Amino acid sequence: MEIVSNLKLFISWLTDQLKYIGLFVLFAFITLSVGLLSHSDLDPILYSIEICLFLGTIALCSSFLTYRRCYKALYEQYINLDVSINQIPKTNSFIEKSYAELLQELFDRRNSLYDQMRKQEAESTDYYTLWIHQIKTPIAAMRLLLQSREEKFNRLLLEQELFKVEHYAEMALHYFRLNNMSSDLLLKECDLNEIVKQIVKKYSISFIEKRLALNLEEFHALLVSDERWLSFVIEQILSNCIKYTFTGGISIRYEESPEPVLMISDTGIGIQQEDLPRIFEKGFTGFNGRMDKKSTGIGFYLCKQALDKLGYRISVSSEVGKGSQFYLYFDTSYQPYNNERFKEEM
Repeated sequence: MEIVSNLKLFISWLTDQLKYIGLFVLFAFITLSVGLLSHSDLDPILYSIEICLFLGTIALCSSFLTYRRCYKALYEQYINLDVSINQIPKTNSFIEKSYAELLQELFDRRNSLYDQMRKQEAESTDYYTLWIHQIKTPIAAMRLLLQSREEKFNRLLLEQELFKVEHYAEMALHYFRLNNMSSDLLLKECDLNEIVKQIVKKYSISFIEKRLALNLEEFHALLVSDERWLSFVIEQILSNCIKYTFTGGISIRYEESPEPVLMISDTGIGIQQEDLPRIFEKGFTGFNGRMDKKSTGIGFYLCKQALDKLGYRISVSSEVGKGSQFYLYFDTSYQPYNNERFKEEM
């Protein structure tokens, strides 16, 4: 929107008034024609037309002044659009009031979207800032190890630090994909036992590093799901169990009754009871995360969001000093690939 001169504004206003001017000319022509055809005295008729012309001119001038004032008010509102829309000219007709209400609603929705965008941008900035600091640690450790001469010993340490880098990179990638998860899903039949085995194999270096025992019971379970997102969820749970377990080990087992559930338990430091209801909130780190000073509070949040989209549930029980138990419930009566509610949400 740009400011225009009074001449252009007058031309624009005059264009809008042409139909009314045309009607006045038509009525005057009809009145004169009737007077001539009826051989009436034209002086009263002309006098009436002159009075109407005079009053019409005053009305048109007033209309133009109002038109110009409204335009200036709209232009000032345009300049201050990011602040409010309180400077919009007062409306007279019902249609104009309806337009004003619609404009107010659109403005409120736009502000709401802007607030959400700013919040998401701030959260993303905070997360990626912390992520950069996190990934610097293993990179620096790898650089020091490469400078050392103990090649055999350093190989295992290098693999451990490289694994951390890969884990952080994968975490950031899933964080980025979460908002577009609906278009990222690939639903197919998955063997849950094979998925768990591959994840355990992937984290074997962490088990070796911390000397943790693993109790993995063989089971058979086929699910229709997205293998990549399901693997990510199980990886995050297993990674958390390993991170906060220093002695003992981790147990993984599957049960079919009363409903299909995958249980992952550890003998770690546990989670405080007051933190349990909030561990799936975005950015919540809890007591353990604050002590660790490197937790982002994103892992469990991503797990919960992914499981909600896949149609699965998760619950946690824990006791400080004795360990935690994570339960993934795979309700076969609710599968996203044939559920209308899932399609609507996606």
